[in-house]
Parts: sequence; structure tokens; C-alpha cells
Amino acid sequence: MTLRAAVAAAVIATSIFFGRTVPAQRAQQQGGRLPRAALERRVQARFADVVRARVGVNETQMRQLTATNRKFEAERRLLIEREREVRVGLRAEVLAGASANDTLVSRLLDQLVSVQRERVALVEAEQRDLAMFLSPVQRARYLAVQDQIRRWMEEMRRERQQKERLPPRRDSMRQRPPP
Repeated sequence: MTLRAAVAAAVIATSIFFGRTVPAQRAQQQGGRLPRAALERRVQARFADVVRARVGVNETQMRQLTATNRKFEAERRLLIEREREVRVGLRAEVLAGASANDTLVSRLLDQLVSVQRERVALVEAEQRDLAMFLSPVQRARYLAVQDQIRRWMEEMRRERQQKERLPPRRDSMRQRPPP
């Protein structure tokens, strides 16, 4: 999946989650393309709207939350990518059956646990920062919003992967008679 497609999926996932069609989604539905930066801005704006509504933050808190997100986002993306790479390697080895390299599988499992520890440490550090300006209830609501969006995006990714693996339907290959 290209970065543009991933960002578009995030826009659509966010809008599906929150029940509104956003301009980026309308452009995708109409076959148009928006530049990556424009898509990212729209996703961020929609996410901010949702956070304001669901978490109940004021403008000062929203600015602080945006700064905190920026602080942790790069590391979070790196961890997600590392975990994905480890899981892909692990899956390939396990699917190799009897020819799987036990030493490599062991190393990959150790890496997976290490990445998960790093992710927990990142969440703890982020929660400490958020505690400086959000109430515990706001932090819990914010964590729930983040988690829900991540789950929907993962579900969309899985559905897309399943569609890519399925052969075309037989009836879609038939030619229709002319009108």
C-alpha cells in the first residue's frame, strides 16, 4: 500500500468512525486525488474535532495535546514499523514449516517482545506528559479514541489484504450483453 493510500484509508476510517463524509473522502469517491499533505491535514483536523467532542478538551489543552502527539508520533511510527517487520519475518519462518530456522525464529521472538516493551514504555511516557494537562477521565477517553481508530485501521488493512488474495468472482468476468 502506498503512503497516499494509507493516508486515504485513515481519512476514510476516521470519517466512518465518526459518521461524516470529509472532503478527502469525497475526492476519493469521485476518483480525484488530493496531495498527501492535504490528506494529512484533513485527517489531523478531523481527529482534532473528534478529540474535542469525545474527550472534552479546551483550546489550550488541544494545543498541548497536539504538541505531545508530535513529540511521540515519530517513535510510535518507528515501533509500529519495526513490529510489522518482525512479524512478517516471523510469519515467513513459521510458514516455512520443517525448514524454519530455529535460531532466527528465536531472535525474532526476542525482538517482538523487545518492541512490545518499548511500546509500553512509550505509552507510559506519553501518559505522564498527558497527566500534566488532562484529567484522568480525559486521558482515558483519549486513549479509547486512539485505540478505536487504530483497531478500525487494522481491520481495514486486513479486509484489503483479504480482497487482494481472493480470485476475481466468476460473474464479474462475464461480459454483459449490449443494451
